Amino acid sequence: MLPITPFLPQINDSLAKHNSLVLQAEPGAGKSTALPLSLINASWLNGKKIVMLEPRRVAAKSIACYLARQLGEQVGGRVGYQVKNDRKISTHTVLEIVTEGILTRRLQNDPELNGVGLIILDEFHERSLHTDLALMLSREVQQSLREDLKILVMSATIDTQAISSYLDNAPVIECPGRLFPVSVEYLPGNATQDKPLSLKIMSALKVVLASDKPGDILVFLPGQSDIKRCVSEAQTTFPDAPDLLFLPLYGGLSIEQQELALQVDPEGRRRVVFTTNIAETSLTIEGVSWVIDSGLEKVPVYDPQSDMTRLETRYISKASAEQRKGRAGRLQEGACLRLWSESRQQTLREFQGEEILSADLASLALDLCAWGVTDLTSFDWLTAPPKVHLESATRLLFSLGLIDRSVVGPDSGTQRLKITPLGTRASQLGLHPRLAAMLLQANNPPETSIACELAALLSENDIFHHRNSVDIVERLLALQDYKAHKKAALQTWPIKSAIAEQVLGSARSLQASLNLSRKNACYSLSELQEYVGRLLLLAYPDRLAKQRAENSGRYLLANGRGVQLFETDPLFGAEWLVVSDCDAQKKEGQIFSAASLSLETIHSCLAAEVTETDEYRLDAKKQNIIGRRRSCFGAITLREQALTDIPADAFQTCLHSLLRTEGLSILSWTQPCEDWLARASWLAGVMDDFPLLTHESLLQHAEQWLIPYLPNIGSIGQLKKLDILALLKGCLSWEQQQLLDKEAPETYLTPSDKRVPITYDKQQGPTVSVRLQEMFGELESPRLGGGKVALRFELLSPALRPLQTTSDLAHFWNNSYYEIAKEMRGRYPRHRWPEQPLLEKPGHSIKHPRR
Repeated sequence: MLPITPFLPQINDSLAKHNSLVLQAEPGAGKSTALPLSLINASWLNGKKIVMLEPRRVAAKSIACYLARQLGEQVGGRVGYQVKNDRKISTHTVLEIVTEGILTRRLQNDPELNGVGLIILDEFHERSLHTDLALMLSREVQQSLREDLKILVMSATIDTQAISSYLDNAPVIECPGRLFPVSVEYLPGNATQDKPLSLKIMSALKVVLASDKPGDILVFLPGQSDIKRCVSEAQTTFPDAPDLLFLPLYGGLSIEQQELALQVDPEGRRRVVFTTNIAETSLTIEGVSWVIDSGLEKVPVYDPQSDMTRLETRYISKASAEQRKGRAGRLQEGACLRLWSESRQQTLREFQGEEILSADLASLALDLCAWGVTDLTSFDWLTAPPKVHLESATRLLFSLGLIDRSVVGPDSGTQRLKITPLGTRASQLGLHPRLAAMLLQANNPPETSIACELAALLSENDIFHHRNSVDIVERLLALQDYKAHKKAALQTWPIKSAIAEQVLGSARSLQASLNLSRKNACYSLSELQEYVGRLLLLAYPDRLAKQRAENSGRYLLANGRGVQLFETDPLFGAEWLVVSDCDAQKKEGQIFSAASLSLETIHSCLAAEVTETDEYRLDAKKQNIIGRRRSCFGAITLREQALTDIPADAFQTCLHSLLRTEGLSILSWTQPCEDWLARASWLAGVMDDFPLLTHESLLQHAEQWLIPYLPNIGSIGQLKKLDILALLKGCLSWEQQQLLDKEAPETYLTPSDKRVPITYDKQQGPTVSVRLQEMFGELESPRLGGGKVALRFELLSPALRPLQTTSDLAHFWNNSYYEIAKEMRGRYPRHRWPEQPLLEKPGHSIKHPRR
């Protein structure tokens, strides 16, 4: 008897009395198998069917087949399934196992969910975007259209109270699991610290195989590439082990390959199954008693600034670690070897993060707009996404023409989102909005048919076993050969037949939805090259890539990011690419899929969005203007053209550009101009009511003080004759000019009636440099800037070398002067160094001859 069996009557009664229920059932309880079968004949269903959501295709099909066998039937009878491009459901089906996107599309097409009495959301802890969306939309249907619709949310590890609260305080039932004891061992923190992951796994595998505990071994790894490396490494490490069978398990495998990993080997060999977290929940792999856990997973992290996603490898949560460990104790006692330290275990997150917090939200946003949501920020989210992610998603949808913005109320200025007819059609295709927009904008049947295959290809994993090239055209060409002659194509190309079949199935579905007749037509290389670049540019205009330098693999994207190609890639050296997939690193990501295209194609496709700007600069001798016209798309310069003849009437226009590149030096900017600006800038720093003038502000506001006075100027020579100082003074009113002359004068009048220029420095303050003898009799330092700042004196020797710097003359005469005078009398005996300087007449430094 399964642990959930005693709870089945309670679950049935709770669903009869309440519209929603949250079930937390530990691994092995039987929630995904015994529970759905126990409910198919529930009276409260009133003859309606059950739809159960499974996050993964492998789990959905596996569970459906298992449940059908329990009823002694073939799948497609009372129990059926529907996943992408595969449907086994009949009129007799009362329990449908579906994947995420299927339920979302069904809700969009039939909001009342006619004929459905219960929605079960299984393994809800994975919190994918589609799972969250399915719950949110189902709840809205329940609240507004179908009061009789039941919702059951279940998982082994979820925050039950948060889900219950979201479902209007739905009851919570907790059920124990059936797990045999599983021992746990940790590796010391430095045991395999510097080894590659594949070698760490081999070391752990040797430990497990050396133990006396039998049973198959399940190895959790972060991704497919890690699985392939480990399978290859294991075959090399254990070449003489005929009793060992090394198997991969991930979503991209064929059904036959997946079955090998899920079932005990008929020849009795001990299996070592290398898997991603696809085997973390739902799937029961028979015969497993050992788990080797790398503790790692690959997580997509979205960058809203570039609208690109990068994969990060990071440690799993404590909940995931428990789930993985539990796979060893489903059918017998087991053991788990964790490739991290026990201290590291304490630092892991409690639960897996919600995808909505770190994912591309474009598809989700389009689905909500299609549902009728006009303000995404006020939607009743289960977990609210980052606002910046929503803004990025709506920007993309708007740029693709899938949504529009309308203003509500004549004076409110409040904007509401509204899906466009193109957006409505796009939302029904089950594709990412980029690919849907591309598909719907194809110009003719051949291009549309190729677009269907291209969209299907980009929606699946790579159809090639190994990536010698990132060229999408090459993959489409291989797909044409595969359609025509499968066996020959498999010998010519490194095709994964399971993925190729999935791609072709998706393409046929898309072609059928668009009523295309030539569903299996094959296209030549020239046709693919003609259409693919343009189609990709419709989907990824922001990822148009320009080669940074000739014979380089480094590219600049239109969104401002950098990407690169390996030197061995056949596309290396292409001047123009459009990139459909790349790693969104902060500096330069790696290109994973792309196609080359011509500049002519770019211009024809993006003509309405290309901007032209004219830029000007002076030649090396600063005598003539050199101009260039740039055609730009985003951060990329598509084309440059020299402008050799600058007409006189265009001089003012180009002057703006020259001021940006050359600064004020292009004008007759003299030292008096610099001195006047320094005075004005200094005074603004000490008097709040005086306007601030700087080099930057003058350049920024040239239209106000400079440009209006250039009506008859058409050359650099004429510009150099312009009196800039007079124009500068015109920046101030007459009163402000008078204030400037008073509080920041140009010169200082010494006691000997000699005018000395004042230097205005922001750090040192206003300063005059004057011979010491010129200051005899001056008792105090004059004050400037409305009396706020004392004038600073740099007192000089007869040789005009600084003796003392002071802003307090009175203190100087009474103190420092005597030490200076004592030293200077010996050095300059012919010059005046009186004992009473305040009684001395200011003037010449040299003594009078009669003295």
